[in-house]
Formats: sequence, C-alpha cells, structure tokens
Amino acid sequence: MRRSIGELIDILSVTNCKIFYLVDKVQRNDFEKEDAKKIQELNKYRSEVTNAINEYFKERQEIKV
Repeated sequence: MRRSIGELIDILSVTNCKIFYLVDKVQRNDFEKEDAKKIQELNKYRSEVTNAINEYFKERQEIKV
C-alpha cells in the first residue's frame, strides 16, 4: 500500500466510521447477513491500513490480517 501518511489516516478514519455504523446496526438488531460480512471485510482492511501506518513509522505489525 503506497500512500502518504495523510491518506492512510484518512482511509483509517473513514473505515472506522463505516465499521461503527454497521456495528450500531447489528446492536439495534436492524441488520442483514451482508452487514456482518461487510464488518469482517472492513476489519481486515482496517488491519491492512494500520499495518501500512505502522510500517511508515517502523513500528511492529499487527497480526490480524
């Protein structure tokens, strides 16, 4: 993932908002099966973005990918 640190932080913020929205739907019991699958996909993507940020700062990588 070759992006600037600003882009990575922006992507991470948007991804977190999407996850929050879907988790809120699940907690209100107003969801479909696709919503739960999307949460899993977004969590994986969030881990990839976090790893890219960690790589930029030469920090250790997350294992969840």
